[in-house]
Amino acid sequence: MFLRILLTLLIIGAVGGGVWMYKQSQNAARTAVMAGGPPPAVVTDTRVERTPWARRIEAYGDLSAIQDVSLASEVPGKVVEINFHSGAAVARGDVLLRLDGSEDQAQLESLKADLKLARLENERVRRLRGSAAFSQSLLDRTQSQMASLQAQVQRQQVRLERTAVKAPFDGVLGIRQVSLGDIVAAGEPIVGLQSLDPIHVDFTVPERHRAALATGQRLEVRVAAWPEQVFEGELTVVSPDVDVRSRTLKLRGRLANPERRLQPGMFATVHLILSGAEPVLTLPRTAVSFFAYGESVFVIDETADGLTVRRQPISVGRTRDHRVEILSGLAVDQRVVHTGHLKLREGQRVVIGESVLLPENVSD
Repeated sequence: MFLRILLTLLIIGAVGGGVWMYKQSQNAARTAVMAGGPPPAVVTDTRVERTPWARRIEAYGDLSAIQDVSLASEVPGKVVEINFHSGAAVARGDVLLRLDGSEDQAQLESLKADLKLARLENERVRRLRGSAAFSQSLLDRTQSQMASLQAQVQRQQVRLERTAVKAPFDGVLGIRQVSLGDIVAAGEPIVGLQSLDPIHVDFTVPERHRAALATGQRLEVRVAAWPEQVFEGELTVVSPDVDVRSRTLKLRGRLANPERRLQPGMFATVHLILSGAEPVLTLPRTAVSFFAYGESVFVIDETADGLTVRRQPISVGRTRDHRVEILSGLAVDQRVVHTGHLKLREGQRVVIGESVLLPENVSD
């Protein structure tokens, strides 16, 4: 029994000694590594560039149709024919709906018959010219009756034509508001029609920009439905009056919309491109760290030990096409960390690795 206990104690002591020796070797290795400092971080670099940026004004506005009407019949009647579907594209002159015109057609035929008789009567009186039976007053009456009937025929033809509701311009229909058999009143809405290509954008800018505004200036428009697409157009109208409450000018632009992606009522971010360009210092937006207390970058310095980094506070301005304007804190051609700055600390050594393509969020 005593030998068994002694053997057990010896085994436990041997295992414990082995563990202690292993820990000691790990600590020695860690101390040796730390004596040489942490390994350099792998980053990508970029340089501050001087970029010519066109002067622009950012504004917000709404899209509106070039032409927008609610189609209605000019005469009352019963709907007997519907030739369109809600949301369909139509061309100018297309017959969209017909009302019952049988009574108007019968009235027209009656008037045409009366007009034919009046013409015959007028012709008979003319043949009597030069004879004792001729009467100028009778000729005048027949001519007057014939003219009156002619006017009534034309008026009835117009009334009959108004039983057909036609598209006044090319466009896209809205939602149908009548059905077959409905009795509609004159002026009762039938369907909306909008012209969507081109399309208007209405927005306002502060009055201080008035001297820089001119029709024909280029517009760049973005909408939430297509955030990656820039729709281009031009400024067409500068309102002559200033809003006395907001001290802003109303502007209107026109945009091509062949695919009808833009729709009336959409909220739009508008950039009005002014003439001329100004050189500004820029960096890729991914090179800048944005914090609540300000923005900063890691500047890369060359030292005797290699490349090291230091945090540099900066001031930024506009953002455009994945790049940000540098207002202060950096100089042109200065080398900074592009990607990998989240794992860095002040004075850390770095090595430059291969750049990778990172996804960008477009902001302008």
